[in-house]
Amino acid sequence: MKVSISALSIAYGLTPEALRYYEEKGLLSPERTPASGFRKFSLQDVQVLGIIKSLQRQSFSLDEIRRIIKTGVTLDELLAMMDGKRADLSEQIAQISAIRNRLTNCTDLLRDHDRLLMRPRIDRGAAAYLVDFDSVEALWASVPKSPLLRDLIEALPLSSYCTIVPAACLGGEKTPTRTGICAPVEFSALIRADFSQMRMSAGPRSVRMLFDLCPPQRVSLAPVIARMQAYLREHELSPVSDGYTRQYSWHISDDGTQRQFSELIVPIR
Repeated sequence: MKVSISALSIAYGLTPEALRYYEEKGLLSPERTPASGFRKFSLQDVQVLGIIKSLQRQSFSLDEIRRIIKTGVTLDELLAMMDGKRADLSEQIAQISAIRNRLTNCTDLLRDHDRLLMRPRIDRGAAAYLVDFDSVEALWASVPKSPLLRDLIEALPLSSYCTIVPAACLGGEKTPTRTGICAPVEFSALIRADFSQMRMSAGPRSVRMLFDLCPPQRVSLAPVIARMQAYLREHELSPVSDGYTRQYSWHISDDGTQRQFSELIVPIR
């Protein structure tokens, strides 16, 4: 049985160029018709292509597939490769699950934003790893020489840019806010970063407040901080560590204004 390149590409959802590339890599060995030079694939090629597609879907690279099919591996070597792929897939599943949970939290907040906006509420404890700088410019000047920052940025949306509000500022002192990146503790196991270089903000309870901003360069965070300060005083609550913001969404309103929903989170006793 001989199969044309067009029939094989249609069957497997591949372009003819991809099949030619597999041939160049030595994975397929089609025959050429003498008159036209058209490729004709044997039953063995069809079976090999099925193995290639199956292994690709299991995250094997073409070089790894070529080693398995052409060079040959022992059963123990193959099992070790499969165990590695399984571990990688488990990590990806955990990350996707965490992102799904974050999306669920975001959608719940946003659907209820009319009730929650600028209204502090006491919630369960919150904890996050923080790294902070005096300004956005200082943060980005540190990126080229900081593997930690590159790891945190690579992990978005499991981490996020934030504004850090010092506990002293929340207590009423004139202490400036800082710019940083936060990594919520619930996601830390999924982020490949050295958390020993970060400090933790945590408490048994937290006060959370949803707020809505236009681009930060046009709208100050001062009203948000003032509202949180008033709530803490009114309820005789004290922050146990710095507060921080978590970004949730960006959208364009009906009047063409860019908006940003975020939450200010303050760990308390």
